[in-house]
Amino acid sequence: MKSDAAQLYPVALNLRGKRCVVVGGGTVGARKAQALLEAGAQVVVVAPEVTEAIAELAAQGRLEHCPKKFEASDLTGAFLVIAATDAPSVNAFVADVARASGVLLNLAAPVATNETTGAESDSGDFVTMATVRRGELLLALTTGGAGPALSARLKRDLDAQFGPEWEPYVALLRDVRGEAYRRLATNTDAAAALRRIAARDDLREMIAAGDEQTARQEAMACLSY
Repeated sequence: MKSDAAQLYPVALNLRGKRCVVVGGGTVGARKAQALLEAGAQVVVVAPEVTEAIAELAAQGRLEHCPKKFEASDLTGAFLVIAATDAPSVNAFVADVARASGVLLNLAAPVATNETTGAESDSGDFVTMATVRRGELLLALTTGGAGPALSARLKRDLDAQFGPEWEPYVALLRDVRGEAYRRLATNTDAAAALRRIAARDDLREMIAAGDEQTARQEAMACLSY
């Protein structure tokens, strides 16, 4: 029998400009708020007290801090909410309001725990993933909460495997894709050219060596045959 985690449907949400609420101002809340900011969200943190990191982001105007206890009205106009307090009763209240309001819910802290299995009785609408970002390249993984230490180890492995050269490399592929569909006669020709380019590891190696200009020239040349 599959676990609930096995039924998760992987998506990448476009949060740019969307109101996203984090309830809880501790270390977990700070980490969630930072990730939302990186995704371009309009972040609101609701908590009587917050970490220095959140306070600094608020002082810089990068997020809004509401220094109070959570109220149902805090989810007005929200796209999603992350419950990240250390009080299960508060997280349960956030969950109830989110469901009543049709707001996507993530429980970064438990509402209640099964005394026999130790599993959370409520996991919300989605789980967040360990991620490695290289510009437009986003690598994400999850164990569904079963192995946080494994997720952390795999993230370190991915971080080492996909170095900083992947950011300009993926940006180059985006640019070449646009050129391919503009310059080539058919979509079939463009797709074939893009497959040839993606198969050339030497382009990424050129970028890693600091020769991005040659990599770009070589990629564009692939559109000519």
